[in-house]
Amino acid sequence: MVAVSTLLELGERRGQGPSPGFSREHVLLAFLTIGTSREIGRQALARSLNLGEGSMRTILRKFTRAGYVETDTLGCHLTPSGRRLHASILRSIPTMAPVLDSQVELGRSKVAVLARPTTDVAANGLDQRDSAIKAGATGAATYVVKNGKFAIPGNSPDCERDFPGSVWRILRSELSPKDGDVVILCGAADETTARLGALSAALTLL
Repeated sequence: MVAVSTLLELGERRGQGPSPGFSREHVLLAFLTIGTSREIGRQALARSLNLGEGSMRTILRKFTRAGYVETDTLGCHLTPSGRRLHASILRSIPTMAPVLDSQVELGRSKVAVLARPTTDVAANGLDQRDSAIKAGATGAATYVVKNGKFAIPGNSPDCERDFPGSVWRILRSELSPKDGDVVILCGAADETTARLGALSAALTLL
């Protein structure tokens, strides 16, 4: 997806010197957090991403130079160009939410993300799980919504029937998925890492 790729390019390493202390998932989560918060201070943003001040300054400098973010005495906010990019990204990753359900054993903290693939890439579950784990998550489960049902690729066509539990009600309530959407449930030791893992998994589909 062009909008996501445009943003992620800002996180690519350039030139000589040490690798940055952040990932492309940090760049995406930072941008989405600014867009959702409307106005957020640099320190609060750094805390929400589990990043140091130096890494946070680097990311914000990249956003500012690209014309997507402005800072003032109240904090960071999106420019008109940034708001357009944010709206475009939300067409592919419209929502992400914590999932409080002790029956799902993916990690202490769990986050679900809704992805709307814009290409012919198909969710297989394995690529999404591996990408989430690489980002620091402990595990991830992928569900494709077909005929109004949560299906596991190559396994169950109806998870609510085959694996009864409250998580399906939570996913419907928090994400409002539609046919063709992909829901990725990611677990990690903390919510921030679960969010990063969920985004990393979603990026395999865009």
